[in-house]
Amino acid sequence: MFNQHNVITAIELGSSKICVLVGSYSGEEPLTVIGRGEVASDNAVFKGEIASMDLIRDKLNDAIDLADKQSGGEVDNSIMFVMTVTGCDISSVIGEGTAFIQNESRRITEEDIFEAVGNAKSMPLNADRTLINSFDAYYKIDGIQRVTQPLNMHARTLNAYSHIIHGNTLRLQNFSAALTDVRPDDEPMKVFSAMADVYGILTSDELASGTLLINLGAGSTEYAVVCNNGVLASGVLGVGFEHVANDLSVGLNLPYEYCSRILRDGTLERMIRENLPYVECRTNSGSMRRIPLDSFNRIIDARLREIFELLSARMAREHFWSNLGSGCVLTGGGAEFFKTAELFHQVCDLPSRIGRPMGVKGISGLESARYSTVYGALCYAHAFCRQQDSRNNSLVDRLEKSISGFGDTLSRFFSMKNHRNN
Repeated sequence: MFNQHNVITAIELGSSKICVLVGSYSGEEPLTVIGRGEVASDNAVFKGEIASMDLIRDKLNDAIDLADKQSGGEVDNSIMFVMTVTGCDISSVIGEGTAFIQNESRRITEEDIFEAVGNAKSMPLNADRTLINSFDAYYKIDGIQRVTQPLNMHARTLNAYSHIIHGNTLRLQNFSAALTDVRPDDEPMKVFSAMADVYGILTSDELASGTLLINLGAGSTEYAVVCNNGVLASGVLGVGFEHVANDLSVGLNLPYEYCSRILRDGTLERMIRENLPYVECRTNSGSMRRIPLDSFNRIIDARLREIFELLSARMAREHFWSNLGSGCVLTGGGAEFFKTAELFHQVCDLPSRIGRPMGVKGISGLESARYSTVYGALCYAHAFCRQQDSRNNSLVDRLEKSISGFGDTLSRFFSMKNHRNN
């Protein structure tokens, strides 16, 4: 299969846009993006969740058609569809599994790791919950020493800890139905949005030294904490950058569309940088009004600070600050706003950078942080397919048998990626 042309398709159903990317790979050649389709969500998605099945079906169909046309009709050849998910009452938990080292030398084997990881991921969920993804977090030997790679170490017991992401079953089924209603034969593999970002924008150094990833999307904010090639935490806040526009609209009696536009197109940034004393604009009643620019600043600052304070409180409760050697990577459309990084630093006192798709080959126009999630989903699917291609023994076959267990290969993904780029 290494020598044949393979096609994969990634889908993001976002609050601001529906985006579809088509990618192609062959053998050791890198992933190439060969098609993109994008349409506005137009209220089909609210706070990251599907609000209208009829509308999302039409929107997704339009986006797929656009991507298919640009790719030269390759969507039908896709060996996998991957879809990002958020909202859906998504939660995460650390599962623990144990293996007793019973060989005479007391050295940990691959079979022992497989057993411990399998036990960690077998945590039962409530009947109304569905597993989305699981990722290795870390290991302990003999219940004391924490290690990243336990293979061949001497111990009596091995404990594996896995980060398990799950969501509301029925609400997740709405995401699947959005695709199967359009393409009945294509059931999507799902990936939590923040974890897709990890695959699309983090470097191997950030993965190893510890990073807080924050995706400030339109309708929701997702986050993930990674360290030592493992996932320690992830979650969703039901508030995003579109709430800034809504606050401006309500607080200043301005049309929401106007507030959203001046945030997106750079108009407000230009006025703030030029230090204009006021903004002349039309209110909801239709009258013209001069509004002090400081009023815009205060409302924007208050909302962004609130989002980062909520995230800071979550990180403090879990004691993750000491694991963030690389600081924070901000991504999503809200990260492109010029005040976002500055306000994050003021609240959280961490260095940060704006995360954008890395090393994109193929079509242009994906350099914005707005595309980190859908591009990351394509990278996630590519890594999964490559691992399926390269299974070469029965143990690896068992380790990679389940899609839900795929996420324990972050370090292997980055090793493969760095090798290809060198």
